[in-house]
Amino acid sequence: MSGMSRSATAPVPVSARAAAFGALLTVVLTGCVAKTPEIPRAPATASTSTTPSVDYPIALQRFGGVAGFSDTVNIDVDRSVLAKVGRQNVSCTLDEASFAAVTKAAVAVGDSGNDSTPTMAHPDDMLVLLNAVPTSDDRIKDVEPVVTALFEDLIKPKAKRTVCR
Repeated sequence: MSGMSRSATAPVPVSARAAAFGALLTVVLTGCVAKTPEIPRAPATASTSTTPSVDYPIALQRFGGVAGFSDTVNIDVDRSVLAKVGRQNVSCTLDEASFAAVTKAAVAVGDSGNDSTPTMAHPDDMLVLLNAVPTSDDRIKDVEPVVTALFEDLIKPKAKRTVCR
């Protein structure tokens, strides 16, 4: 009988060890499976910090000045422009260089313009805004000539435009 009890008890530790090993293997595999999605996610978040994340359309506004400007331009992700310049509604496609500069500026200001209310120091001042942030802001002052060129381009007949056709 003692031989029988040995053979009866011997499979129990083996199956218990197998079960423990199986559980350990499951934990290890589950751990690997759980971590695997993080590997692709990490570069994605790293690249989003360098890839522009902009809420389109980007809004440009120009108002004030001696001429009493009240112009609005909306630039969408596909570079399409819908503008109201003077009394004219204009639609065109912005050139890639200007689009890149405006997008870069929009990334720089993020949504900070939502909290600000820009004011003019003098009644005849002209205010040009990109997503409600003045283009004279240090973060985006490089885009000011691009925006100025776009507004000037939009008042021209379509055949004479160079920035937005």
